[in-house]
Amino acid sequence: MAIAKNTTALSKINSGTMKIITKLLKDVFHGEITLIVQNSCLIQVERNEKIRLADIAKYDQYAAKATLTNYDSICKKIQQEFSSLEYGNIVIIIKSGRVVQVERTEKHRFQGFTGMDGEGI
Repeated sequence: MAIAKNTTALSKINSGTMKIITKLLKDVFHGEITLIVQNSCLIQVERNEKIRLADIAKYDQYAAKATLTNYDSICKKIQQEFSSLEYGNIVIIIKSGRVVQVERTEKHRFQGFTGMDGEGI
């Protein structure tokens, strides 16, 4: 049985969505942005930000630098990782206002697999 794709989900990351992701990259000082993918479609973007009290004085300096930062190479990497992902997520780790890591977790779905007692996974 085929599963219909959600019409609001994105089968590719378009320029409008990349602008939103880029804005999040500029806004987060410490934390991560998670892109959730199902059926090769981007269905959700999560933002998890940590606010460190010791770094509050640095936020204004960072905001000025963030507007000048070029995120093109990071955006290309995100699109590259997304292009072949069917199920899973892409996590962008940000520390001190800089993207330090892009993680990709891929999930594989096995149809019709049953265990010893007939139950599925």
